[in-house]
Amino acid sequence: MAKGTVIHAKNVKTLYVDETYSSKMLIDHTNSLTKNVQINMGIVAPGAKHSDHNHKPEYDEVYLIQSGRAMVRLDGVEHELEAGDVVFIPGGAMHAIANRSDTEELIIFTVWSRLPEPGANPVYDQRVNEWGKSFKTVDEE
Repeated sequence: MAKGTVIHAKNVKTLYVDETYSSKMLIDHTNSLTKNVQINMGIVAPGAKHSDHNHKPEYDEVYLIQSGRAMVRLDGVEHELEAGDVVFIPGGAMHAIANRSDTEELIIFTVWSRLPEPGANPVYDQRVNEWGKSFKTVDEE
């Protein structure tokens, strides 16, 4: 019988990527029985804009906007988003995100359709390089 996993985001250690973005790994193969899904909570600083980038074709991604206002550029087309909106990003698609607020953080959940291999997700790789693993709680050193 499969066993589920409950993660409380407030108990997950934050990775500070830079002054514009921080990240909490919520679900992956290190803290659950998943073999196919990675879920991250991203915090985009007020006014921050991230450059267009893409992933390998085999890595689809979904953005779920939790709070705030965003602009997502998907293959050159800009879309205005707010809490509750969802974006499907097929593998290989160019995409970028910007926080439309100058005063509030943008909170997004990113869901990958498979677990990233080394080199597929720079933030995931940074977490593993700095911590020696992808998931940490606030109680861990």
